[in-house]
Amino acid sequence: MRPQGGPDRNGFKPLIVLARMDGRELVAAVHAAARRHNLIWEALVPSHDFIDFAHEEAEDCAYAELAATKRALRDHICETYGITIRELASLAMP
Repeated sequence: MRPQGGPDRNGFKPLIVLARMDGRELVAAVHAAARRHNLIWEALVPSHDFIDFAHEEAEDCAYAELAATKRALRDHICETYGITIRELASLAMP
């Protein structure tokens, strides 16, 4: 992690930056990470019968970024509302 805590060349924000974001910023970060992952996924799997392994490492990084931003948002929601992850998950079920 860089000392200044800013985004790296791929736009990924280190966890220290994610921890300082408010809820709306975290939602925007999840959306941005999902868009980046989708673009990289499309480069990795451009058609149903071809995989371009040159993009595999980038996809792994994008997936990890998406997971980290989702985790930061979940942690923020649980901390803000005083609920557990299990309680949060139960809200998504009908």
